Amino acid sequence: MTGNKLVYPRISTGISKLGDSIACVNLPVGETCRKDAPCSWGCYALRGNFAFNNVKASLRNNLKAYEDNPKNFFGVIDAALTVIPYRYFRWHSSGDIPDQQYLELMCKLARKHRFTEFLCFTKKYEVVNEYFSKKRKPSNLVLVLSNWGTWECENPHNFPTSWVRMDDMECGIPESAKKCTGYCGKCVTTEHSCWNLKPGQSVWFKKR
Repeated sequence: MTGNKLVYPRISTGISKLGDSIACVNLPVGETCRKDAPCSWGCYALRGNFAFNNVKASLRNNLKAYEDNPKNFFGVIDAALTVIPYRYFRWHSSGDIPDQQYLELMCKLARKHRFTEFLCFTKKYEVVNEYFSKKRKPSNLVLVLSNWGTWECENPHNFPTSWVRMDDMECGIPESAKKCTGYCGKCVTTEHSCWNLKPGQSVWFKKR
């Protein structure tokens, strides 16, 4: 909080990959990602629209809003979902789960808004694994642990996983993994949607 002024997070819609029907909250890449993330050198969230100064400022503002006042950060999202009950919500096209408190508040939000299906890809598998060793995951929150080439997450809870297909290195993609269509707006209502991933299932993406 700056003085007595609250910083409010921005909920985005109309993101090109997601489509108009999916709401999303993003955080700055790198600052919230794990320090040894193998994708840090080629992350798509460092290019395109994410590279514009106004977009980067908005992402930092979102992180500041959380760090200054976690209760207000999630309260704003709670209020928005109460007014407009989005069917689908994506956590972090850019960035990752900052800490365990954030994950706990994600779960609390999902339990309150049962109509909304929440999706989150994460490489913060230690945070996720530790939290769910003691807690139950809401059924309307799909957590997908992200792998990158030979770098594989620890997955004792058998969460769904994602993989990246690259031309220059071993990928380790399971034969049963679904191929990402590249556009959530059309896929989200189908049985192949990432929002429908079940424990042990996988999806793979072509490296962008």
